[in-house]
Amino acid sequence: MSGSRSILFRLSIVLLFITAISTDYAAPDLQISPDIGNISDFRTDRLAFHSIQLIDKEGKPLLDRNLNKDTSESTLLIIERGQLTLLKDGYDDPVQVREKEKEYLSKIYKFTRMRELEQEYSKLPESERSYSISKTASTNPHDKPNPAPAPVQTSEPEQKNKEFDLLVKYDDELLKLYAAEKASFAEFSRTERIYGKDSPKTTSLRTRYEELKAKTQERKRFLLGFLNNSSPDSNPYPGDRRDQNFYSNASNGAPDFYLHSTTPREVDGLMRGEEEVGKKYGQLYRAAVDKLIDSQIDKLYYYLWNRDMTNTRIKVERYLKGKKVTVITGDSTVYTMIDKEGDGITESFFVDSPGLRFSWGRDIPNIISISNCTEEQILTKIKALSDDVSSGRIPKKVEKLDLTVPEEQILIDLKPLLKNL
Repeated sequence: MSGSRSILFRLSIVLLFITAISTDYAAPDLQISPDIGNISDFRTDRLAFHSIQLIDKEGKPLLDRNLNKDTSESTLLIIERGQLTLLKDGYDDPVQVREKEKEYLSKIYKFTRMRELEQEYSKLPESERSYSISKTASTNPHDKPNPAPAPVQTSEPEQKNKEFDLLVKYDDELLKLYAAEKASFAEFSRTERIYGKDSPKTTSLRTRYEELKAKTQERKRFLLGFLNNSSPDSNPYPGDRRDQNFYSNASNGAPDFYLHSTTPREVDGLMRGEEEVGKKYGQLYRAAVDKLIDSQIDKLYYYLWNRDMTNTRIKVERYLKGKKVTVITGDSTVYTMIDKEGDGITESFFVDSPGLRFSWGRDIPNIISISNCTEEQILTKIKALSDDVSSGRIPKKVEKLDLTVPEEQILIDLKPLLKNL
């Protein structure tokens, strides 16, 4: 008894240890971008920048991503005098995203239904099938000719049988056509009994019924033809959900979305489109992003230059094919640089100040969050950081830092451009 208790105790300790590890190392969803509904503090003037690129050189989305969030978007956040401005680059309209997703879901639904129809149809006895399903696709029209359409006559709707029931079960279009045909026949028959065969109303309804019947038969012939000559080309697979990119607008350095709020959680100004937003706020967007990144790199260099005096710590660890460099400065600001390919290029750069109440997403760096950067304008600034810091090189000597929060000085420098917000 004591032995079993000992084993259970050890297992519980192992499970607690595994749970602690998974909790401590749970990765934040870096695709969460600043929005009016997720910003925690509007009281302090500040700048923040978020950028995520989860697409390859061909524009295809990477597999390691949140499928429900944008794969390529950059956001500059400005809070000045309690007023919020968001400038986004690579913004995708949620309405258009939902339309693309609905289109894909419709394709995958039809693909699945037709595959199920094939499987069920193959189980029908030969005597109850119009065709024997070919094991290989036939391209010769003389092998299995489709039956010629019979002349439409004013007769009752097709009587159901096992084959027709199967077609109606798996094809929504045939189901709708057949239901409309039956309803039209009922109305036509009732009118014929009341007004006679040759009345204008009866003639009109007869024509309508015959048209619907012809469409039903046409759809039935199409389905039977598909079953007889089924192939991957006749029912193409639309691709896995992970391979779809519903967020097609990629970041290119020019903002295409503008939001302004004078009161937290309420939108007072909204603009979409690169032509309009980029023309009006492009200069502000680029200048603010450049100044914010430069100021944080200068701050990093300052603390590295005065490392012993400021109690700045550096940690270098392996990450995928490359490395991850973490610097915790004397004021507890955390700098993280990642070179995931090991090619000497820093693709990701994060600056986080845990002491700030300000944030827009759990565990997301709240000053700068740049992931998998592909924009040359930004890469020029950050690409050598991980190598420089890990090797102890400091390309720029920063002996004096004017402000603990350099964003305040940037806002002062940007005053001429901020007046149009």
